[in-house]
Amino acid sequence: MRRVFAEINRQNEILKSDEVFLKVRDISSVEAVELLKVWGPLFVHMTMTFRDVNLIYNAYEHPQNDFERAINGHAYVDATHWEMLVTDLESLGAADQVKKYKDAMSIIWSDQGKPIRDYMYWVMHRAQRCGSSHALKITAMESCESTVKTFLTQTRHISMLFKRETGVTLNYFGESHIESEVVNAVDLSVFDEIELDQKTLATALWIVNSHFQDFKVFVECLFDCLHQVRNS
Repeated sequence: MRRVFAEINRQNEILKSDEVFLKVRDISSVEAVELLKVWGPLFVHMTMTFRDVNLIYNAYEHPQNDFERAINGHAYVDATHWEMLVTDLESLGAADQVKKYKDAMSIIWSDQGKPIRDYMYWVMHRAQRCGSSHALKITAMESCESTVKTFLTQTRHISMLFKRETGVTLNYFGESHIESEVVNAVDLSVFDEIELDQKTLATALWIVNSHFQDFKVFVECLFDCLHQVRNS
């Protein structure tokens, strides 16, 4: 497993330096407010699907060992993060856009959000591929966790600009989410000594590579929203 964790760390370091995050530095306070108003609704489908992935595919109903207890500990915490998004949607004024079910459905399943939904469906696909394997489950989960932490830390400047402009502190897009990810991180040392056969190792590395490729497309989609903000 150490080789798998090392590959996750390697790919995450590459992601941190990706030029897509350089766009954060050029955003004004006004643009940050408008960008987050676009982002907020786009994250609804992703956040709720991620909740389902954790509860349906990752968590164990009756954990039997330290591996399963470690996986459950984080899966259940992550399954609550949608509550932070709800408060942010209210702060962003997005909740006021929904007067009936049709409004909500049109926002959540908009064409603009298709690349983000694609990303989540691939996350689900990889979770299904893990089956009951502790090694593969923690590979998929840690791939997700590392990219989420990187996204939140690399874009925290946007939430800071939002607070500067509005006086409002965001939770999902701000420090509360980052702190939750750090405080409730999976104890990977439990998994360090797992020996993987060649087939399982190959599958684990495929999960890592596939996840990071899909995540980059996801981030690029989010920052493409800047064009919408600047041309509106």
